[in-house]
Amino acid sequence: MHPRTSKLLDKNLDSATYKRLNDSQWVEVIPPASFFDIIELERKSRIIMTDSGGVQKESFFFERPCVILRPETEWTEIVEHGAGIIADADYSRIVNAYNDLVNREVKFPPLFGDAHAAGHILDEISSYLDKH
Repeated sequence: MHPRTSKLLDKNLDSATYKRLNDSQWVEVIPPASFFDIIELERKSRIIMTDSGGVQKESFFFERPCVILRPETEWTEIVEHGAGIIADADYSRIVNAYNDLVNREVKFPPLFGDAHAAGHILDEISSYLDKH
């Protein structure tokens, strides 16, 4: 959790909700994580809930379904192929999206390439250099 959010959490949540959050066996609030720690958390997750466009795409690369906590997404392909559901900040929509995604097999077609772009680029550069 971002430090500014952490500072304001007890002020912005009613006391019962704040206590439930802190006592929950299902939620673990952790300090800000490095990029590599975030990637590892995403890789090991069952499902990802995020308002970040970058994390939406990372969830797709790790083949993890994604609940999108925004009213829209720039990665419409993820939603169109059923790997992500837009839920915004609506409680019922978030719960329904979560239940939908964990209770069905989600497909992850190669929408964004074959994950071998670096190899293809290297082949092209090598081929060019061999000719010149």
